[in-house]
Amino acid sequence: MPSNTENDKIYQKAIAEFTAALDQLQKGDITTAHANFIRIIAENPLETVLIDRCRTYISVCERRQAPEPAAPNSNEDLYKSAVLMMNAGDADKAIPLLDRALQTEPGSARLLFARSSAWALQARADAAIADLRQAIAIDPTIRFQATNDPDFERIREEPSFIDIIEPTPTGV
Repeated sequence: MPSNTENDKIYQKAIAEFTAALDQLQKGDITTAHANFIRIIAENPLETVLIDRCRTYISVCERRQAPEPAAPNSNEDLYKSAVLMMNAGDADKAIPLLDRALQTEPGSARLLFARSSAWALQARADAAIADLRQAIAIDPTIRFQATNDPDFERIREEPSFIDIIEPTPTGV
């Protein structure tokens, strides 16, 4: 069994190696840092705190080594990405994706409705209502979607929104 002095030396060596691996990670040498964190765990099986920290940084390395998700290109991918962004509260990033999709499919009620929702989340009533009006002209069932969609809460009391959702018969 190693003496306390030997244990201290082993521990100090492990800490020095951990620090070196952190430096490698910070300098962008992710592959080397990843390998060193794994090696530190293998060589120091009793150092639970150090092992936990190494595992954390191994996860960081793996995330940084993961390939970037492909940029959405098809209208379906653009639409799905935009919806995910809106659900995450990031309508600012969703709108340009929907703009791109609408360039190739300008008559899509679904895309117009989605962009209308994004505008509504930003409380940009005029833009939301313009897109919603177009979407309903293409597909009247969208009126019912908009009636119950919580994305429109910020503009629900706008007179022009009410006119679209609850149209009055002409001449009344």
